[in-house]
Amino acid sequence: MKHYSLKEVFTPGGLPSVTYVDREHLDLERKIKRAVTRGYAINVVTGPTKSGKSVLCHRVLGTVNLVAIEGGQIQSEDEFWQLVAHKMQVAASEKTSNTEGSKATVSGNVGWKLAALLTLGSSLEANDSKTSEKTLVKSLKIACIDSLINSKAVLLVDDFHYISQNVQKSIIQAVKGPVMSGLTVFLLAVPHRAFDPVTVENEVEGRFKHIEIPPWSIDDLLLIPHRGFPALNVNCPTSVQENICREAFGNPLLVQEACSELCLENDIEETQKTLKNIDGSRLEAAFSEIARSKGFPKFEKLKKGPQARKARQPRSLANGTEEDIYSTIMIAIAASGPKAKTSYDDIRASVKEVLADGAKMPQKNEITSALNHMSNIARKDIKGEPPLEWVRDDDDLIITDPFLLFYMKYAFKN
Repeated sequence: MKHYSLKEVFTPGGLPSVTYVDREHLDLERKIKRAVTRGYAINVVTGPTKSGKSVLCHRVLGTVNLVAIEGGQIQSEDEFWQLVAHKMQVAASEKTSNTEGSKATVSGNVGWKLAALLTLGSSLEANDSKTSEKTLVKSLKIACIDSLINSKAVLLVDDFHYISQNVQKSIIQAVKGPVMSGLTVFLLAVPHRAFDPVTVENEVEGRFKHIEIPPWSIDDLLLIPHRGFPALNVNCPTSVQENICREAFGNPLLVQEACSELCLENDIEETQKTLKNIDGSRLEAAFSEIARSKGFPKFEKLKKGPQARKARQPRSLANGTEEDIYSTIMIAIAASGPKAKTSYDDIRASVKEVLADGAKMPQKNEITSALNHMSNIARKDIKGEPPLEWVRDDDDLIITDPFLLFYMKYAFKN
């Protein structure tokens, strides 16, 4: 039996190999390959947060000519092109030498062997000759685009929806022309932000290709523990594996996390020399660890709300406590499911349910104002992917973080 470490098998946050599930029946890998072959489009790949979009694209596109940028790192258009330049070792200046005489030799090493790159370690030999040098300066953006096209690279922007709309617009305006010249672009986003590229730049509508990654079924999620536990020479009861997948909100990363934590609870850190049985009763402890470490900090920040200039009005709840508007809303959201998408009407109905008899019901503008503040906190005060977003145009609350959903369902609600 091949020997693995735990992190080589269950890979929460990493790129799985042993437990990679291609969901072949959905033809997802083929859709990505066809998009590359077809070309001449801005491909927007959408799916729930941490549902495997990045894993799928990295696996299909490979790493040789893939230039992957994280949307969460981008605050401006300049920052975007600086990251692309760093990935490709591109510089905005290029030195050329012109020698008149009997002999001249120029040598050097360049990153992607393109004219747009800065020549590194160059040397010049000349006999009885005159040498002149000139420096060509172009914008870093143009240098990056030239390099992307000439090297047939694939530009992938993960979490594109996390970039502000004005920066999104600038990026799309910059790449829409190069796409018609052969540049391959993939933008990864959550479903409710699938049409951001068209929204911010109407002219790309005809060059827009949407590839939707469907939610995971329980049967597909079960392939992760089915493949992982045997690789560690571990016997895990089917009922425990099914429980892990049922509690995961259809999210493969959360399944990976739960399987990994369950192994640690059973002191399993690598492939066992002899078959070992998993103690399924330790799953509760594994769930608690995930809830505390991943969901609790975000929940507390959102429940606290923004800094208040004056004391907020307390409201009496049916459970005997008194809470402000932010805590009341978060309790109501948890009590209503929680769900990845909750309408204002459902939130309001749940608020009414959690309030004590006779307690004053908040007005719509109070609830929507609090939800908007929570959305701002999620975007500005919580590192990484914002865990939730209040979509004012649709009156919907979108919770994108499976760990927040898991905490609200498992730890807080219980």
